[in-house]
Amino acid sequence: MVFQFYLLPDIYVFTKSLDFNKHTLLFFNESNHNTSIIEKNKAIKLKIDYTFESRCIKLLSKTKLTDIGISSKITSILASNNIACNVISGYDNDYFFVPFNDGLKAYQILNSLS
Repeated sequence: MVFQFYLLPDIYVFTKSLDFNKHTLLFFNESNHNTSIIEKNKAIKLKIDYTFESRCIKLLSKTKLTDIGISSKITSILASNNIACNVISGYDNDYFFVPFNDGLKAYQILNSLS
């Protein structure tokens, strides 16, 4: 499989201070709280606490929920370059949230796979 990636232009943050609404990119109802991923500028406007300023790299290559090893391969490459990564798999695409300061470097490394 040939991988193609897109570096989303916004800065994203993770928060426990927001329920699902029009501002959330992603939302998880966890057992002890909710986790939302939101654009940093929206979190600031809403005056909510947040953590993990990140860049999001979207895997443009279509994947299936049953594909094996794709996230593992990508996160292993990032890990070997000392880049932390939080993975979210959607119905058609995978999303890799990396620390803000590593965003461009991670994107360039992953694009070199193509």
